[in-house]
Amino acid sequence: MIRYFGHSALLFDSILLDPHDGGSIGLQVPDYPEVKLVLVTHDHYDHNAYQIVKYEVLKEQQIGTFDLGSYLITGYKSFHDKENGKRRGKNVIYKIKRKSDNFTLVHMGDLGHSLNDELMKELRGANLLALPVGGIITIDSKEASELVEQLEPEAIIPLHYWTKGHYMPLDPVESFLELEKNKFEINKICPKNANLDETNIKGKLFYL
Repeated sequence: MIRYFGHSALLFDSILLDPHDGGSIGLQVPDYPEVKLVLVTHDHYDHNAYQIVKYEVLKEQQIGTFDLGSYLITGYKSFHDKENGKRRGKNVIYKIKRKSDNFTLVHMGDLGHSLNDELMKELRGANLLALPVGGIITIDSKEASELVEQLEPEAIIPLHYWTKGHYMPLDPVESFLELEKNKFEINKICPKNANLDETNIKGKLFYL
């Protein structure tokens, strides 16, 4: 099961990535379910609201590979800016592979720079790629589109962009959609039922 809770919060089965609390960024308070694992890509308030989640295990900025029973998870070191973290700190990209069917999700957190060839090789070909597109403090829509072309995912979810009511001064998602509309089928999802059918996502882009 995949569900998008807005901003950068994404649920994959019983793994929740980058939970926000809603109110502090001007969005609706999410109805997170109880989960087995919470993954945090970096320690900023709009990504680390694990206190409002019922969970068994918490991993914050976890580098390296670890086994979670039915899942193999790898965290890759990256940065929140183009200056090796000097401005906004470190960021972790997570790759999660479900062992039963090898379905792979890549969540890029608040990536702020392009990737080297070694990291691109590690992340290429995911079933679902979730990446920031709102610019200002992360990669922007053009940089995100270039990454999509390089990483060749089957489907994508843009993250970290401005929506109505959002307090953060981010770019809206439309410029990214314009860049991807001839490559992916664009699907707008309802915030109250943002569940994705993972058996039917190939060639599609999902946004709120």
